[in-house]
Amino acid sequence: MPLALVSPAGDRRFVLPEGSTLVLGRDTISDVPILDPGVSRRHAELRVVGSRVAIVDLASRNGTWLNGKRIQYGDATVGDLIGFGPVELGVVEEMAPRVSVTAPFALDGAQTMVRERPMVSQAEAVEAVAGRRLAQLVAVAQRLGGLARLEALLARIVDDAFEAFDADRVAVLLMNEQGELDMRLARDRTGLAVSRPVPRTIAQGVADRQVSWLLHDASADARATGDSVIQQAVRSALAAPLIGEGRRTLGVLYVDNLRDAHAFTEQDLDFLVAYAGIAAAAMEREQSVERLREATRVRENFERYFTPQLAANIASQAGDVVLGGDRRRVIVLFSDIRGFTEVAERLPPDQMAAQLNEYFAAMVECVFRHNGALDKFIGDALMAYWGAPVDAPDDADRAIRAAMDMQAELIALNARWTADGRPALQAGIGINAGDAFVGNIGSPRRLEYTLIGDTVNIASRLCSLASGGEVLISDAVRALTQQPTPLRLRPELVPERHRGPAVTVLSVEHGAVNASASTGVFRAPSAPRPETQMLRPLPRPPADT
Repeated sequence: MPLALVSPAGDRRFVLPEGSTLVLGRDTISDVPILDPGVSRRHAELRVVGSRVAIVDLASRNGTWLNGKRIQYGDATVGDLIGFGPVELGVVEEMAPRVSVTAPFALDGAQTMVRERPMVSQAEAVEAVAGRRLAQLVAVAQRLGGLARLEALLARIVDDAFEAFDADRVAVLLMNEQGELDMRLARDRTGLAVSRPVPRTIAQGVADRQVSWLLHDASADARATGDSVIQQAVRSALAAPLIGEGRRTLGVLYVDNLRDAHAFTEQDLDFLVAYAGIAAAAMEREQSVERLREATRVRENFERYFTPQLAANIASQAGDVVLGGDRRRVIVLFSDIRGFTEVAERLPPDQMAAQLNEYFAAMVECVFRHNGALDKFIGDALMAYWGAPVDAPDDADRAIRAAMDMQAELIALNARWTADGRPALQAGIGINAGDAFVGNIGSPRRLEYTLIGDTVNIASRLCSLASGGEVLISDAVRALTQQPTPLRLRPELVPERHRGPAVTVLSVEHGAVNASASTGVFRAPSAPRPETQMLRPLPRPPADT
């Protein structure tokens, strides 16, 4: 007896003729049509061989199941339960005899097999199409929701659009920071990239007005008038804006057909609008994640150069990082190891690098401890500054205390290195104050937040004049200090400068210099030492009113 597939409720029954091979799926032209969103368009292939049904799953989305077990291939007999996604059908014997229908005609006088299918009403056909579209949208949402990178997301959007429409080309355009549409991905049906698939008049019109377009015979449509439409021989086109929160246009999704002037329908346009809404939500989610990822990376980079508190403050400021800056009053510190080239030549490269890294780690910690910012490492030199991007009234005092901490920390490092048989190091430090250009220098691909100007150059020259263990400052720094600092005038030291008055140089007298004398590590200044003075801050001029 023939076999049949019957639903548990008995409302569905499909006879499986002996020896026939049938395709079961959601498509209305399937041999066994099941109009359920959970069933794939071509879900499975069934072949009746005697008393069994051979089953082949056709890469269905929700799988084919035999007695509760998912299968790729399987054989079912009477009494077995087959699941096609969420739809279950049992295998039974067809008891009632079925009258076979013989074709009333033949071609060329030969026997011809005619495959018959029951006709459905127009309402049933519309319902079937709507169910298929709904299932596609559900599948789209599931696929897009699982993607974590924007480029992969755009590729999936294009692939899904080719599956949903009779399209020759599909493109996604995204709005850039200048409010212009940029082509992000465009392919033809063969998968090849397309350079200019989207007529500008169509894309811009959809984006500006935030409306979707269905164009029949696009070259004759007044809305799409333009040379690019005619040159590209666009016959039919669909376009929908990708709209995010607050009615913000993220971009445009574009589909066209170069062969048929009526390739798309109103139902296609409705589907594209719904699809564009899902795609826009997925893109906005991913862009938000990407912005958060970028903000985290920016903050981590800031923390390499600023204290964690200052890094958080900078990273939280609104606006994009751009080229340029402004002039600010800053305190600039340079530190440089004396004779490091000779020391480095005696050490293996890995040992030299390890010792230099240990030195820099300790020096940067001293800078951060006093709320300074690290500008850069230049070989064995270090540049730090105070006063930017935010300033404080006691920046000059902080810079001096940081310098003395650096010298004290180097004494401790030398004691440990000497005990380990490693060479001791000497460092001179110079500090200057004044106006400098502060901002982002470089190119849009690689920016560096740095300081430029004569103030920086003089700080570097003061550092060059300083002996090992010595901290030299300019009178401009002394004028900004708020706390009394033991200083000694050094009239014999004159930093070179291209223009402007001569720079008065002072050395900071502190326990670090005196303590270093007993270690034998640092050289004492060769110049005569006039009496140390407790130089107090200069009176500040009244504030402008």
